[in-house]
Amino acid sequence: MTPNYVIIDLNAIRHNFREIRKVVGSRRGIIAVIKSDAYGHGMIPVAEALAMEDPAYFGVFELDEALTLGGAGCKVPVLILMGVRQKEVPEVVEKGFTVCLFHEGVARELSKQALSQGVVAPVHVKVDTGMTRLGVPWTELPAFLDLVVSLRGLHLTGICTHFAASDEPENDFTERQEERLLSAITSSSAVPIKPEMLHVANSGAILTGKGTTLGMVRPGLALYGSSPDQGRGEGRVRLKPAMTFTSSIIQVREVPAGTPVSYGGTYVTDTPATIATIPVGYDDGYNRLLSNRGEVLVHGRRVPVVGRVCMNLTMIDVSSLHGVEVGDEVILLGSQGSEEITAEEIAAKVGTISYEVYCSIGKSNPRRYLSTDDPR
Repeated sequence: MTPNYVIIDLNAIRHNFREIRKVVGSRRGIIAVIKSDAYGHGMIPVAEALAMEDPAYFGVFELDEALTLGGAGCKVPVLILMGVRQKEVPEVVEKGFTVCLFHEGVARELSKQALSQGVVAPVHVKVDTGMTRLGVPWTELPAFLDLVVSLRGLHLTGICTHFAASDEPENDFTERQEERLLSAITSSSAVPIKPEMLHVANSGAILTGKGTTLGMVRPGLALYGSSPDQGRGEGRVRLKPAMTFTSSIIQVREVPAGTPVSYGGTYVTDTPATIATIPVGYDDGYNRLLSNRGEVLVHGRRVPVVGRVCMNLTMIDVSSLHGVEVGDEVILLGSQGSEEITAEEIAAKVGTISYEVYCSIGKSNPRRYLSTDDPR
């Protein structure tokens, strides 16, 4: 078994939740988004840690994730952000999950099943205000709300939209999306919508102070210690990264000048060098685009990735260090000594976003958890 593993600091995730609560106010409900295996951090351990912080909901993507939470004994209400298909409705109603609703057929089936089971099904209406992804088009919202409130067995407990550009503070499209939502709600004669029912602010909006005056906020990435706007919004919230990716050296070699390293010989030593090998590759979520451009931490110092990243192995040049040995720890994501490699740094080098870095690394390696009962 390789020495690779991901360390998840649950204390950091709880800290980030509390920081969000500070900035939005104690009266705002927080929908903690833990979909996609909590962005690679592990949905069940993260849910167990955050349950102690009293979130309004856990946000998941699909029914299977909601069922996994329920099977683990989760007592926090669960909001299914993708919505559900009609054939899934009976189980959703039976389990008491809250659904993001935007299809008439699903609305009618939810009503039918709720009445047949003798319960009331809570729903949130999802509105498309410009993302063009999921939701009722905002111009059609009044009519859809009329339908939802007319259906017996349904209880409208929320209305939401998703910001498309909240990670761009200078982009006024976020304000336009919020205005569209509020205008559509105001135009509806269906029911008086209370502000506490609304949620629009994702992590980017929370960190830049947009859309946070409504009833609830919906952080995802910020819970795990990153800012969608590459750190520009972190002045409002002191975030702590929760994920560390660690391995160890399995070979150290002294090689002469002119030695090619890895596939294709894309790196050739220009002087005698010390090359170390670690059992990490793109199969472990370490992106191949980090070939000849990534850095890792050894002995508390940065050293470069040299040659192409392989499926299971990567080479690093440790010539600048003394006494490097087989078994020495290597940090690919996280801190060692006073140095730190962040998900944002890795993302910038490979042309992606920190979300993908966390998901790729977190889901590809064994995880270990750091926690205390209450680290306050």
